[in-house]
Amino acid sequence: MSDVRWGILGAGSVARRRVLPAIQSLEGHEIAALMVRNKSRAEDLAADFGAERAHTSAEDLIADAGVNAVYVSSPVNLHLAHTLASARAGKQVLCEKPMAMSAEECAQMIRVCEEAGVVLGVCFVLRGWEIYQRIREHIRDGRFGTIVEIRAHLAKWTPRDASEWRLDPAQSGGGTLVDVATHYLDLFRYLLGDITKVAYMGSHRVFSWPVEETAHTLVEFESGVHGTLTATCTVPSGGNVLEVYGSEGSLFLGNKLRIVTGDEMTEEDVVFPDYYSGLLSDFGRCVGSGDVPIASGLDGLRCLQVTDAAYRSDTEQRIATVADE
Repeated sequence: MSDVRWGILGAGSVARRRVLPAIQSLEGHEIAALMVRNKSRAEDLAADFGAERAHTSAEDLIADAGVNAVYVSSPVNLHLAHTLASARAGKQVLCEKPMAMSAEECAQMIRVCEEAGVVLGVCFVLRGWEIYQRIREHIRDGRFGTIVEIRAHLAKWTPRDASEWRLDPAQSGGGTLVDVATHYLDLFRYLLGDITKVAYMGSHRVFSWPVEETAHTLVEFESGVHGTLTATCTVPSGGNVLEVYGSEGSLFLGNKLRIVTGDEMTEEDVVFPDYYSGLLSDFGRCVGSGDVPIASGLDGLRCLQVTDAAYRSDTEQRIATVADE
């Protein structure tokens, strides 16, 4: 029997394209059950991915005795209820981002998982990528000297059907900021520590969404470093870029990794991994050891505090301070 027997709560497009194939690729992990509200779709997915059981309700999946870990991929407004129910049933929990609708909900999820003695992880997948772990080591080893600035730009084309829950702020908590930019806001924290101030603007230029299509964010870290992040779902020929600038060197990551220190420049091709394998592998290790995952519930809380401050900045037209309680 596998060490991690997954129950997939909400087997939507991300689960089908990313999570289920990643689980299949990992030793010691298996897809024990999945849940989709439509019975025929649930059964078809179970057959496609080798799941032993297909459920049509969250309650049945959480009660499944063959499941010992639940991947929570339901709409964000349901993350709290599904996480609490899973933890109280003794299941380990890996929750999609954003973790919840509010910092208060995040804190409750952390507390209940601690009381139940189960692992709580959040799907900030970039922490599981070797390339970002290397960059973090370079920064901590002082290769770039005193860090002055970090920048990231994410551009993709993601037209959505008007009926998608991600476009309903009552279910999603927001638009591109919480759905896409959070990956890099968390990466910023992973690389450089806590964020204390935020200035933010959201924009609507292409689609007629009730949530923002593009998120522009300026942050200040506890260390005094500044960062800028733009994420948009409106550019077909975009791509992702990360830049780090320091007093003794700089780093540029796109399709290649380029590092400049003094008169020396190194450049290498980068092969990016599948999105979830690193994170899932780390989570499985923590299930066995009781260690804190590389992306923990506290990381989910801290990131939500940053996005809360960002939306507050936009509403109040000022720089907002990030809550730290």
